Amino acid sequence: MTLEGVIAAVLILSVAYFLFQSTMIISPVSDEVVYVQMRQYGQDALTILNNESGAEDTLQYVLKRINSTYVPDKLLSSLEKLLPDYTDFNLQVYYVNLTTNKIEVYNITNRIPTSTTVTASTYLVIRNGAFVDDSPFKLNSSGIEGPNNNVPILLEVRLTLWRV
Repeated sequence: MTLEGVIAAVLILSVAYFLFQSTMIISPVSDEVVYVQMRQYGQDALTILNNESGAEDTLQYVLKRINSTYVPDKLLSSLEKLLPDYTDFNLQVYYVNLTTNKIEVYNITNRIPTSTTVTASTYLVIRNGAFVDDSPFKLNSSGIEGPNNNVPILLEVRLTLWRV
């Protein structure tokens, strides 16, 4: 009986030892990791959409044609496909208005973000002559000497993302 008791005790202790050694502690995913990943999704989406292929869902195509009546449905649709389902976004264009010498914002989308957002951005340089006549980014000829069609215009496209 003593030998059986000692063997049973050793067996129980060894099982307890192996159980406690192999215990996994699972912690919830940190919000910071999710936001870093969302920012990377946004940066990747802007990189994909920033090309000069001439397709209607590219940033180059949309920014050259944007005015008060143009709605870039194909660009927004492509952006929604590129981003995960759990995100919503705002797309804005920052540019320098040379008439007022101030940085202005053109909102392509005007959605209301939550309190925690991440931002990805890309820069584009487009010649002034490539814009449509009533573009908010186009320079007028007042105050500029000579033809202004070749003047480069710097635009920052900013994508703000948040979880829904």
